[in-house]
Amino acid sequence: MEMNRRTFIGASAAASAAAFAAEDKTVDGGLAEVTMPGSPERPHPLVPAGSGSFDSFSRKCVGCQLCVEACPHRVLRPSKDLKRFSQPEMGFEYGWCRPGCTKCGEVCPAGAIRKISVGEKRNTHIGHVIWHKERCLAAEEGVECSACERHCPVKAIVRMPINPSDPSSPKVPMIDKAVCIGCGACEHFCPARPLPAMTLKGFAVHRTVRPMSDDDAIAEARSLIAKGACTLVIVQDGVFARREKGRGAPSLLSLLDYAPDKLKGTWLINKTVGRAAAAIALSGGVKRVHALLASEGAVELLKNGGVQVTAEKTVPVILNEKQDGPCPLEDAVKDINDIKAMLKAVRKRIAQLRASSDKASH
Repeated sequence: MEMNRRTFIGASAAASAAAFAAEDKTVDGGLAEVTMPGSPERPHPLVPAGSGSFDSFSRKCVGCQLCVEACPHRVLRPSKDLKRFSQPEMGFEYGWCRPGCTKCGEVCPAGAIRKISVGEKRNTHIGHVIWHKERCLAAEEGVECSACERHCPVKAIVRMPINPSDPSSPKVPMIDKAVCIGCGACEHFCPARPLPAMTLKGFAVHRTVRPMSDDDAIAEARSLIAKGACTLVIVQDGVFARREKGRGAPSLLSLLDYAPDKLKGTWLINKTVGRAAAAIALSGGVKRVHALLASEGAVELLKNGGVQVTAEKTVPVILNEKQDGPCPLEDAVKDINDIKAMLKAVRKRIAQLRASSDKASH
């Protein structure tokens, strides 16, 4: 139908009224006003990969602004701090630092930012993200938000239920700081206002992660497990792709449910591997398992499934914490050989254990 002058004016007035009514909104959607995120105070400033350390960058930088001009994503800007006035620092209001971009190192004339390859940048950790629960829309308002997880280029963020005993509870970000490289994508895309719920903290000295040999990976993982830093390590292409500190089988099951790509084609270095953990590993497509302690049944199950497995010590069955009986998850699958049926039994037993724990805490 052809729009006449009266109809056009009426429609324009209605649109204007809706726009004015939405002025106090601060989220992106519909006619709501889109506001810029605030700039958080950082525990330590961020400087680009190739700098090596904050001190080295500060000493060598002459404040020429060439890197600021060359940055295609507007991540670099002159600092307003009087101690390093005009020297560049990183912020993520306008963009984030792509792992494939090395422009700043290519133009720096003073050696403050060294020219590095894309591969070296991808393995350089300049900082890690901090999650602020009190700002998170998912945690505080119960809304479905996956911005940080979807945009993380290295998959360091996985959303899991805020209440582990209630899978239907809102999913919030869980961060693997061993994987986070400090690119700022999560901070940039976080919709929380006035400040994002994800903010980056810079490292005083950058960390470079290089692919390890199998023997070195096992030695490093064993050291971390001995210190209590984790109970299992996921290795991808010679690099620690993820570390988990919780109980082995439940942690693996959470990854299988919420981030299956974290397991496929990887190899696991575990503190303890029973048949329950072996079934989860098989279902997730793990290609290799190394266990400090494994049950004989787990080793057999993995080998029959085509998984390369090594164990430093094997026992007939994994015992519980009191060492007076089998582990509850081992007991749940003792008479089951079908992988799907084993997973079903493991889920049921974990739910029972959580319900019992919740009841005891009340």
